[in-house]
Amino acid sequence: MAKFVPSVFDQTFVSKAVAFVFHVALPCHVLKGIGTKVDFYSETFIWKYIIAFLILRFFALVIAAGSFLLSGKCSIVGIGDITVRWLSLTWISTVILGVPILTAVFHNPGRGLFYGLLAGISSFIFQLPFQLFFFECHKLEREHIEQQGREKKDRDTDEENGVPKESMTKNNQGVDETNESVNHWTFWTGLCTSGTLWKDIFKRVFTNPIVVAIFCAFIISLSTLGKILDEIEGLKFFVDTLGYLGQITTPLSLFAMGIWMYHRGRDLVRIGLVELFVFMITKLIIVPMIMIGLAKALSLDDESGRAAVLIASLPISMASFTLGSIYDIGEDQLSANVAVGTLLMLPTVIVWNLVLDELGLFVNYVK
Repeated sequence: MAKFVPSVFDQTFVSKAVAFVFHVALPCHVLKGIGTKVDFYSETFIWKYIIAFLILRFFALVIAAGSFLLSGKCSIVGIGDITVRWLSLTWISTVILGVPILTAVFHNPGRGLFYGLLAGISSFIFQLPFQLFFFECHKLEREHIEQQGREKKDRDTDEENGVPKESMTKNNQGVDETNESVNHWTFWTGLCTSGTLWKDIFKRVFTNPIVVAIFCAFIISLSTLGKILDEIEGLKFFVDTLGYLGQITTPLSLFAMGIWMYHRGRDLVRIGLVELFVFMITKLIIVPMIMIGLAKALSLDDESGRAAVLIASLPISMASFTLGSIYDIGEDQLSANVAVGTLLMLPTVIVWNLVLDELGLFVNYVK
């Protein structure tokens, strides 16, 4: 089996599977789940549920930035590092893991799909645009630092008549920096006025297949066209096709995640145990506790409240590691979070279910 797996399911399989899920299966899942199954007019709590996740993601961003400020590292930490920590807290696998988990909890595939998709909306309309913006700032910031380093090295070389001074240090991610601290905050906040950068970000966000699917699903649902498509016999094949393709999302994604973890091997976890422990405590315990407060504050009913807490306790998506790889930052932290969080997923969900029952929170739902 060890010889069979690498030859058939190599790294190219993972990339192709992720591409299929991202461009086909998940958009179909969104179109079917939101477009034909969600009634934004009759179920008013939907907006409160979405807002709860929006607030949670905003809180997580504040926590990620605040943790660096309190540690006194704000002068040596860039926006990319803060974004990695933000990803580690709230880029939750709301559909791939959330749908099957909630289906098992509520014994209803429709409710599982419903809550999983709604939780994912805030990921793509709020967190995704800002993540891309912050990572693009990080990329430009790194280029700026490298350019500063080269210029200073050239000046030192000239001053020493061809003998460069030891003026450069190497950081732990292999980026040349000057000994003087770079004011990251001043640099990337200046980028906010860059029209070209914002144009590129908006282009990437609004051509994202999942974002496009969400907007189309909103239009279909709000226009009530979804009900018509689902009821007319001659058009029902269209909805069924979306359903068939959408149902591939979870099994294919989980299988690809297993292949990815297999190929990572011993490199799956390459951060310290203390750092990993802090990440797991924050993601699996503190984040769901914050969601309990938000669910109560927004008066979510018992079913949606329990769904929100359980989804908040889920591990982050493998897509977070992909983003880190693209921008060459935080790969060790993100891969460790994905791997260990996924391994702890089932016991975490079981414990949170029991805790909510014992505390009498969100218990009046159809079982």
